[in-house]
Formats: sequence, structure tokens, C-alpha cells
Amino acid sequence: MQSHYSRSWTSQPPQGAPYELPPVQSVTPPAPFQPAPPQPGGFLSSQPARPSSGLPMSHLLQQSPVPTPATTYHPYESSVSPSETGPGTLPDASINGSAPTAGGLYRHGSGIGQHHQHSQPLQQKRAYRQRRKDPSCDACRERKVKCDASESTSCTECTNRKVRCQFTKETNRRMSSIKQVQDLEKQLWATKQQLQQVRSGIMRTENNMLEFDVDGMGQHQLKLPDIGYRPPRRPRAPVSQDLSNTRANLRIYGKGIWKVPSPYRPPGPKSLLTSDPPPLPPQDVAHHLLAQYHAHIHSTLPVIHWPTFLKEYEDVYRAGTLLGVTREWAGVLFGVFACGSLHTSDPNREEKGKEFVRTSCGVIDVWQDSFTLDQARAALLVSMFLYEVNSKSASWVWNGSAVRVAQEIGLHLESGPWPALEGEMRKRVWWGMYTWDRILALDMGKPVLISDQDCDIGLPCPVDEQFISEGGCVPEGQQTTPLLATIHVVRSIGQLTRALRSTTISTANLETFERHFSACLAVFPEQFHPKSDQYLEPRSLAPIIHLQNARLVLHRHNISPFCPPDVRSAALDYCVSVSQETARLLSRCMRPSPITGNRDWRVLLATAAGTMLCTHLWRCTLLLLFRQEYEAALVCVRASAAIRDSRVTNAACGRYVVFFLKCLLERLRRSEMVDLEADEEMMAYVSGDMQGASNGNWVWEGSETGAQLDMSPLRSGAVNPAVRDKRLAEEPEGWEGWEWIEQTVQYLLAEKEHRDRQQREAQLLRQPPEPSYRGSESTTGSPDSVPNQPSSSHSRMTIASII
Repeated sequence: MQSHYSRSWTSQPPQGAPYELPPVQSVTPPAPFQPAPPQPGGFLSSQPARPSSGLPMSHLLQQSPVPTPATTYHPYESSVSPSETGPGTLPDASINGSAPTAGGLYRHGSGIGQHHQHSQPLQQKRAYRQRRKDPSCDACRERKVKCDASESTSCTECTNRKVRCQFTKETNRRMSSIKQVQDLEKQLWATKQQLQQVRSGIMRTENNMLEFDVDGMGQHQLKLPDIGYRPPRRPRAPVSQDLSNTRANLRIYGKGIWKVPSPYRPPGPKSLLTSDPPPLPPQDVAHHLLAQYHAHIHSTLPVIHWPTFLKEYEDVYRAGTLLGVTREWAGVLFGVFACGSLHTSDPNREEKGKEFVRTSCGVIDVWQDSFTLDQARAALLVSMFLYEVNSKSASWVWNGSAVRVAQEIGLHLESGPWPALEGEMRKRVWWGMYTWDRILALDMGKPVLISDQDCDIGLPCPVDEQFISEGGCVPEGQQTTPLLATIHVVRSIGQLTRALRSTTISTANLETFERHFSACLAVFPEQFHPKSDQYLEPRSLAPIIHLQNARLVLHRHNISPFCPPDVRSAALDYCVSVSQETARLLSRCMRPSPITGNRDWRVLLATAAGTMLCTHLWRCTLLLLFRQEYEAALVCVRASAAIRDSRVTNAACGRYVVFFLKCLLERLRRSEMVDLEADEEMMAYVSGDMQGASNGNWVWEGSETGAQLDMSPLRSGAVNPAVRDKRLAEEPEGWEGWEWIEQTVQYLLAEKEHRDRQQREAQLLRQPPEPSYRGSESTTGSPDSVPNQPSSSHSRMTIASII
């Protein structure tokens, strides 16, 4: 008989049976529906007691047998026995509302809930009025009409009146309790479905909005784009008729009201240089500038089709003037001159580059209302130059102008058909702007200007531009280009900048970002991997530095006071690990170049370095010095010393490192075992440019703002603002220089190695000696310990003299 009840209520219903909802015991308390503690059974898991087949009332009032006290019930029997029911209640029905048996009980199809075969006669017949209580809905009771509602459908009266069929009256609660339970189950199931849809979509939090997926356990997982992922194409409208006449009429009568979308818009009039063209630099100078631009910038961001550009350049110099060329192309030419001048060894390179930028901005017609690819290129080149000369706010504004021009001409959308060359260059210009927008946003702590949901254009083709020509087709290629490698890295920066708005980045999100960055690193050539020992050309460092910088900024966010001490310590560990990998990459650049022969690596690094590399080296140096990893810090310092004043920001970074070193030396002079992580002042100093971001800073709480800054005195007392501004302008010139930094780090490295050696010797002395040499070791141990104290004293005196 035990096997007869082996199936539980969670078994699948037979074919054609109504959908059986999950049990309610786990979500609904049984107290409101049962007068006594329930027996283990299927009451709350069953469907309502009212049969769905519309049985007459005589079947509902069928008499139920009363078991004798000696009779035992199986655990799967009904949860309310006839003896527990009051005089105004009905006997339990089965789960599927099947017909009653001869004994008056409803028999389940699988035998569950079936009573004992030998039931006793009924004790007493209930009163007529109690048996005549009809479980009518609220509306039918008020109107005093017959109610034909079932457990799955509303009654006819409520359906016709378009009202909700519900059982909430006090007199109906006992009769409709099971229906209420099922309604709650349905509502709970619908709520779970809605919650699942919300979790699988976009999750909005207080300070950020991140894209999440939901795993099988219902946990949120940060969603990052896969390598090579391309956005889905926009759906096209199903047009079955010829709309040529419609398009012509809309072009004519819509003129002056709106513009036709960019792919279907005729090109505007060309703006040519017809008088007073800007003078061209000497041809040998122009050749050198173009060569530097091609070697250091074009290899990473190929936004120009170089063969076509060179042909037009040669035509211009053959004519000796810019007369007759478009103003936009002239702006691109001087933008290339400006960016190329930054990668020369000319001491006046910055001033000459600024002259080129002024010419590039002045030659473009601001009244032109139709835009071209060259205008987008020119604005992008101006933004890149301004960033390299440390005018980052102006660079941010010009980057916005470049993005708006690109969106105006529809570069962010898959359109066409275009000729092979034009279609490929549209992709490269757009993804070049996309990359530059992400780089600026991460470095400056700004929001990204380009949303991934707004663009559906494909990735550029991974082939060299010399194989793409007018009238030809774009060949297939499988190799990875620097542009594609950089795109894979920066596609996660949109999510990363949103994550940086929160106070803490969770461990799960950190692991998700790290998996993505590891997948990006797998796309790079083998020489860029941290464990490789191959030579690295300094001009090829840009893509891998973007990857390392993104990892560093990600983990550095958790060193803020919002995080507990263990999270801050773990974040510093990850940051130091990334910094050490960067130092190993740079060490492979500090070799004689097999390409250029015995050329000094310092010259190569100085001409190839950009502002991004300078700031990344500065961040790594601060973290390595903070954790007393002086050997790796010395590599970063030597690289920064080789760059020197090739970039304006490098001198400012050196001045900050000097200040940081002095603070570090002062604390080491006080105690060699100082806990720097508990020093909030040093934690603020090592955070660096986190204090310049809008969301990640914390030191400016309670600081003066606005006009109060003009009235706030300096530490030495009230100072004339003119004198104060002058002194602040002169401060960057009076720092100790990179030689002092390198010597100080070398000294700290030597002192650390000396301390480590002493600790190893002390550990050897503390080891239990051998019995045969016990006497001799005791006599030799004391002399070895005597020089240790003067060494520590001498170390502190030397640090004091450095300060």
C-alpha cells in the first residue's frame, strides 16, 4: 500500500490536464485556511475545491464518511479530516476535481488523497441552510444572482459587467479559501516571470546602470561584449510598393523642414580655397612630419587612407599652393603636421604644432552646413593634439565636436551600399573616434559620448590599407591589427566608467572584467604577453598600455575609504601586480633595437611616448613606491626619465613623484615598520588622479567652493591672489628632477635589500643549533648582532639627510 502513494504532487499531470501550479506551503502560511495544524497532505498544493466541470450542488454536498479513531491516515491524505471540519464546511476535493466515488470521496487519478476503503457512516447530517451556502463571488452575492464561476474562469455575470470575479466577503471566505490560494499562486508565478525579465535586462541602481545577465542560479553577472562581437543590425521596414515618386516629393516639399538621412542625402557644395591659402612648410620638413605621424599615430588609429592622402599631398606640393583644394582636406593636412611634430626631437615642437593647429582650425568654413569625412578627421586630430599638450578640457570639447560630425554624416550606422574604399574608411574613422572617446573618458573620469546602443556599424577589415583601392573589393584577412586589438579593449570601458560611479566594485564584477581583459590579451601578438621575453618596439606600446591602464584604473577604484580595509588591501595587491607587469613590458623596450641597430632606446621611447604612457607610468610608480617594490619602480622611473620633457605632463608627474617620495621618506624615518595603508593621507596621495574625477574623489568633502577659493588663505597666511597665482605657476619649474628621483629610489632599493639580507641572517641565527657546535655558535652569534644596530641608525640618518 505504501507503493500506492509513492508519487508526490509534483508529478507531471496527464495529457490534457490543466497546468498544476507548484506547492504553496513554502510561500503561503496555512493558518488562515486551516483551523488546526495540518496533516502532511496535498491540501495547499491542490486546486480549488470547486470542480471545473460545473458539477451540480448535490455532488458538492455528497456525504463524507467519518473514520473511526483506530483508523490511520496516510501522509498523502487530505489535510483536513471530516472530524476537523466545522458544521459549515465542505469536505475536501481532489486535485483535479474528478468525480466522487461511491463512498462520497473524490478520487485522484494517481491515488493520492484517497481515503481508507472501510469508512464509517456519517455522524450527522448538516443543516439545510448550512448546506445551501453557495460560494458565490462578491458581485453575484450583491446582485443575488446565480454564480457559475470555476477555478479557472470568471462567472458569466462578472464577464458581462467587465468586473473582477473575486471572493472576499466574510461569508465566502471559508468556501473560497482554496481559490484564493490558487490566485495567490498565479500572482506569485506572474511576479516571478516579471522579475526574471527585469533581471535579464538592464538593472538600474542608485548611481549607475550596468548591463547584466542572469545565470542559472539567478545571480547577476556583468555583461561585457565578446571579442569580435558586432551590434545587431537595425530591422528594415517591409516595403512592398515602389516609393520612388514618394521619395522625390518628400525631397522637394520637405526641403527647409528636415534633412534626408545622411546615406540618402546628396553631397553638399564643396568649400574650396580660392584666395589667401595658408603657406605650406618646406617639403623636407613636411616629409619628416608625415613620416613621424605615420609611424607613431597612423599605425594605431588609421583614420586616413594613406595611399590616397599621399597622392593628394604630392599634387599639392607639385603645385606649390593649396589653391583649389577643399578647406576640409587642408584642415586634415595641417592636423597631420601638428600631431607629427609632437613625435620629433625639435625643442620647439609644441609651439610649431600649435601654429599648425591654429591653421587647421582657421581654414575650415564654420558656416558650412553639410559635413564630410575630412571635417570629422580634422576635429579628431585637433582633439588628439590638445590632449598631448596637456590641454585635456579643450581636447574633450573637440572630441565632442568630432563625434557629432561623425553622427551627423551617419558613420555610426550600417548604411550604403558604398564603394569599397569609402565604406571601409567610414568604418575606420568611426571606430577610431570610438576608441579615442573611450580613452579620454577613462583617463579624465568623464562619461563616454558614444553609446553602444546607438551604433550598429561593423568592425573594420583586418587588412592593410594598401590592399584597399578605388573600385576594388575589400579582401579578407585574419590577422589582428593594432586598431582591432585596441577596439576589443576599449569596448568594455563604457561599462567600466559606469562601474566607477559606484562606491565599490564587487568581486564578481572584478572577475568579469578580468576575464574580458584576458580574452583581449589573447588576441595580441605573442610578444605583448607579460611572460614573453621578446623585444618590444616602443612605437607599438600603445594598445597594450591601454589594456594595462584599464586594469589598473579598475582595481584602483576599491582603495577608497568606502571599502573595508581587506578590500582596500586586495585592491592594492592587484594594482601592484599590474604595475609590475607594466615594468616588465618596459624593460623589454630598454634594449638595442634590432630594427634600427644600436640606436639608444631612450631616444626611441622619448619620440614614441604619449601622454597616456606618461600618466600610466606615473600611476604605476606611485603604487610601487607605496608598497616598497623599488626594483619595479626603478624601471618605471628610468622610462619616465628617458621621456623627460617630450610631453608637458611628464614634468608635472615628476614633480608629484618628488613630493610623494619626500612624504614616504619622512614616514620611513619615523619607523621602518610603518603601516602606510592605515595612513589616510598617504592613501589619498597614492590615489593620484582619482581625486580629479567627478565620482571617485573623497578628499574634497568640506572644501571651499566657488568664490570662497579666492578668499581662502594659503598655509603661510593671507597672500595676494596675484602673488599666489604667480608662485603656483613657478612651482613646477623648481623641482629636483628625474635624476634625484632615480638616485633616491636606488638608495631605497639598496636599503631594502640590506634589511632583507639582515633578516635572513637573523633567521639563520635563530634556528636550533646542532649539539656538537652549540658552544661555538653561541660565541659567534653575538658579534654578528652588534653591527645591526648601527646599520639601522645609519639608515635613518641617511633618510633624514635626504629629506
